[in-house]
Amino acid sequence: MQQTTPDPTDHVAVARILGPHGTAGQLNARIHSDAPNRFEPGEKLFCNGALLQITYSKRTRGDQIILQFQNFNTMDKARTLSGQWLTIPQEAVAPLSEGEYFHFQLLGLRVVTDLDEVLGVITEVIETGSNDVYLVEGENGQVLIPAIASVVLEINLEQGEMLVHLMEGLR
Repeated sequence: MQQTTPDPTDHVAVARILGPHGTAGQLNARIHSDAPNRFEPGEKLFCNGALLQITYSKRTRGDQIILQFQNFNTMDKARTLSGQWLTIPQEAVAPLSEGEYFHFQLLGLRVVTDLDEVLGVITEVIETGSNDVYLVEGENGQVLIPAIASVVLEINLEQGEMLVHLMEGLR
């Protein structure tokens, strides 16, 4: 299993496996989902197209969790999942309110200023305590764009573009 990013066309990433936890097949994972019951025993997730059923879960701290999957009962077997994404089908994702977006929908959007300057594309969404920050990479380097209404003017998923107003000091 060498895939390092989820397939955005039909699945949504909900966690990334960090590595084994102990010797009994448990795994440490970083959560990328707000759904409260997503990681309960009995729930099913995909990893590289394979369906996995959770048999044990325990939140450790913040966005980390210990998981165990059915038929994964050794450290060697668990190690094969290290670095992989756990996903769910897009149709299993709860709908958002108007003006809200999933991170996977924003990644790859072309970012243009209200002065018609192309900044690049969103390569990462960074979660902070108060608001998300979009890492934009382009020909002139990286720009951090705060996800606030006075900066992000419009998001057009159909056109694959985000319109922003760059306040002084954002470069």
